[in-house]
Amino acid sequence: MKKYKVIIIEDEAAAQSQLKALLEKYPDLQLVGQAFNLEDASKLVSKEEPDLVFCDVDLPPGNAFDWLSGFESIPFSIIFTTSYDTYATLAFRLAAVDYLLKPLVETELDQALEKFRSKMQKGSNFDHVQELLNNLHKSIPKKKVALPTLSGYLFVPIEDIIRCESDNTYTTFHLIDKKTIIVSKTLKECEQMLLEQGFFRVHNSHLINLAYIKEYLKGEGGQVKMEDGSYVDVSRRRKDEFLKNIR
Repeated sequence: MKKYKVIIIEDEAAAQSQLKALLEKYPDLQLVGQAFNLEDASKLVSKEEPDLVFCDVDLPPGNAFDWLSGFESIPFSIIFTTSYDTYATLAFRLAAVDYLLKPLVETELDQALEKFRSKMQKGSNFDHVQELLNNLHKSIPKKKVALPTLSGYLFVPIEDIIRCESDNTYTTFHLIDKKTIIVSKTLKECEQMLLEQGFFRVHNSHLINLAYIKEYLKGEGGQVKMEDGSYVDVSRRRKDEFLKNIR
């Protein structure tokens, strides 16, 4: 059995103890160190060269993002832990980076570790973390979203997405260059990622980028004509909220 080296970076003793106890049930994980602050974390990462780091977001006097920005490249996977459902959790979802809310729930830890193992087996290149850092820096002009494919992930600029169309448990992304990407996410999951990025769910089967609306045609619910020439129905129950968003 392949063993993965793990370290924990957490400034709360109780949270650190809880995570350590939970990790003992996984025989493929070897806890090689724990740190209470970022200075010790840097030394530990350099010494142990871990495969996986559990890292608290808020680590006074700085935070995990400042620390990670100091790496030329990030040679490990990360699962973030946080006590708050903060602004950063949206960035986590966009970049397909796992995070856990404290106090930790064992089933959620199981799911995060399954994703980690899957990435490692496919030969993870840790691009997820770099895209997370890019999305968090306002100087980066294009935020990107990680779209899962059969071979891994495609990082697509959000501003290149015109609309998303549901097909049961799959969603088709329609891009400005006429290309389409089919991903194994429901439209509801895509809505959670893109809602705060200027998208609106006009219908059970359609999520659109409001920046690419060309025309609205009146009707019971109405229709929108998008910049790519497509027509998308607006459901009657979403019509009033939709019109508020475009006025």
